Amino acid sequence: MPFPSVTCFLLIMSFSRSFQLTVYQYEHVSVAEGNSVTLGCFVEDEKIQHLSVQWFKQMAGSPPTYILRHANDSGIHWADTSLERYQPIRNDSNAHFLHITTVVTNDSALYWCLLTKSPFYHIWGGGTHLSVYGGADVQAPSVSLMSSSPIGSHPLYLACSVSGFHPPVIEVTWKLDGESAPGIITTGPFLSEEDNSYAFVSILELPMHHRNNFSSVLCEVRHDSSRTLITKDFLDCYKD
Repeated sequence: MPFPSVTCFLLIMSFSRSFQLTVYQYEHVSVAEGNSVTLGCFVEDEKIQHLSVQWFKQMAGSPPTYILRHANDSGIHWADTSLERYQPIRNDSNAHFLHITTVVTNDSALYWCLLTKSPFYHIWGGGTHLSVYGGADVQAPSVSLMSSSPIGSHPLYLACSVSGFHPPVIEVTWKLDGESAPGIITTGPFLSEEDNSYAFVSILELPMHHRNNFSSVLCEVRHDSSRTLITKDFLDCYKD
C-alpha cells in the first residue's frame, strides 16, 4: 500500500528559556520514507537574523552529533559534505528551519537547534523527535509488564519493558487513573539487539501512599515509525 505524502506536525511545543529569549521546537514530527521534511526552530523577543543557528542529530544511546551551522552572516558550514541534503532556511522574522530531503528510516532521531547571540550567550531548543514511517526495516514494539511484590512500607516498582522496535525513537508514558503518574521514573539505556531492533525499559517507583489508591496504572508506548500505540494496564495482569 503506498503511503501518502503527508508530514504531520503535532501542535505540542517544548520550550527552553534563557534570560529574555524563548526558543521552542515541535516535539514530534512524522513523515513517510522517501519524502522531504522540514523541522522548525522558533525564537521570541529576537530577530532570527541576529543569531547563528546550529543543528544537531541525536540517535538513541548516543550524544548529539553536529550537522551544520547557519551563521548570522548567512554562511553555511556543514560538518561533512555528505550532510548537504540537510538545508537550513531562515525567514525574515523569528523562524529557522532544517529541510531534509529523501528521508530514510535512520533519519529518525532527536534533532536539536542551538542559537548563539554571542560567544557567551547560547540557548538550546527543546528538541524534535523525527519519526520516519513506511520503510521496509521498520519494526513495531512488543510490550511486557513486570512488578515487584509490595512489602511493608517499601515502594512498589512497576516495569514496562519494550523490545523488538526500530528505529529507536519511542515514547513511554505512565498514567495513574488517567493522569501523569506520581513517583520516580527511571529509564534504562537503549539496547541494540541482533536483528537491528532495540530494547528499552521504563520503571515507575510508586510510593506506598499511592500504591493502593488507584483504579488503573497504565504504561503507554508510542512508536510513530510503525504507527503503533500500545496501552497496557498493570491491573489487567492480576485479574485472574
